[in-house]
Parts: sequence; C-alpha cells; structure tokens
Amino acid sequence: MTDHEPSTAAHMQAVAAELGLQPEDTRSHTGDFAGGQIRLAGLTADRESSDYLLRWTPGEGWQLAAEDGPSRELRTVAELPGRQQHQPESVADFVLTALTSRGERPVRRSDEPGPETLPREPAQRRW
Repeated sequence: MTDHEPSTAAHMQAVAAELGLQPEDTRSHTGDFAGGQIRLAGLTADRESSDYLLRWTPGEGWQLAAEDGPSRELRTVAELPGRQQHQPESVADFVLTALTSRGERPVRRSDEPGPETLPREPAQRRW
C-alpha cells in the first residue's frame, strides 16, 4: 500500500457507504492476513432476502459470495479481480450489477445492528 492509499478499514467503510451500508457492516484484517469483508443482504420484492459476503484480498481482488441454503456455505457468485484496490464507486457498481442480475438490491442484513439503509443513487455526470 502506498502512502496515498487508504487503510483497509477506511477502504472497506468507503465501499460500504457507497452501497448504503454502515461501518459496522465491515471487517478488516492486517498483518499476516490482510483483507476485508462486508456483510450485506440481497432483497427482492417477492422472496426472503439472501445473505452475501463481499470479500477483498490484496493481490486477488473482490469476491461476492452468497450463503447457500441451510448449510450456509459460501458460494462465489461474482468476482472483480485486481492487484490493487479499486475505487469504492467501482466496487459498488460491481456489487449492484451482480445483485441486479440476480433480481436483488443490496440492504443491511437483518442481524446487523442499526437501521436499514438504501444505496444512494449514482451521481449524474456533467460533461
């Protein structure tokens, strides 16, 4: 990590904020195992929410994993590879695209403390 890159914790919190999630939805690790994760749910209008884990590992990139059925095993559903950190907006777009293709939108998991928040609308670009 260079001096101008944010810490893992700050980066995870910035990605969570882009998704409309809270800092307490994030976890980060330093030392022998560096990386981080964000817990979230995918919500649809007609079925119970799905639990997801968004993981980041330096040198490998991002993985969006779904908890699979009663076993609650994690199954990777989308990947955003990269040797360096992606901008929080890019990671949020990756997650939104993956969830939209599954007919879902991101929300806080029901087992996380605090109010549910919704992702903010993407900023309109002005040329």
